[in-house]
Amino acid sequence: MINTQKVKTLKNIVNLAMDLDVDRRSRKHEYVVARAMCYKILREECNMSLTYIGRRFNKNHATIMHALKEFPYMVRYDPTLNEIYTKILKKWLQEADKFVDIMPKDIKKELMELREKNNLLNLTLVEVKEELDKLKKDSETIRNNYNKHQGILKTIEKKVPTDRLDEIERKIHAMLNGWI
Repeated sequence: MINTQKVKTLKNIVNLAMDLDVDRRSRKHEYVVARAMCYKILREECNMSLTYIGRRFNKNHATIMHALKEFPYMVRYDPTLNEIYTKILKKWLQEADKFVDIMPKDIKKELMELREKNNLLNLTLVEVKEELDKLKKDSETIRNNYNKHQGILKTIEKKVPTDRLDEIERKIHAMLNGWI
């Protein structure tokens, strides 16, 4: 799957660079050279087999082998081809970083690790929910106690002189909070 995508990407790069379609069935020199550039990159940079490359271009593996063998002579005959090839190779190397070959065993291992992490997260979530429920109950108790304290203080305010209120309030809080 990834190799198929690599071939498509390389074909697009070469097509744009040389303003042609490498899949077109033509024996014109520019098409032969463009395909040879593709073959060279796929063989040397991606380690693809001659048979695999041949299938992607509807060619025999021997055609691929011949093009690879002739490519250095093509470049020597026309030095501008080397510049074009270098630009294509540079663009390909930039694009190739986007492809990641992953083995099935690595995918299975990653999946098992993700499942384990998911189970741990679910357990943590349950613990957090329990803690949240406990905090809600505690805050409700605190709120109720506060309301009771306020009620007591208001009653005392009505009956005690104002200059002693602060002292009485401190003592009541201390008693209710278990400090005394």
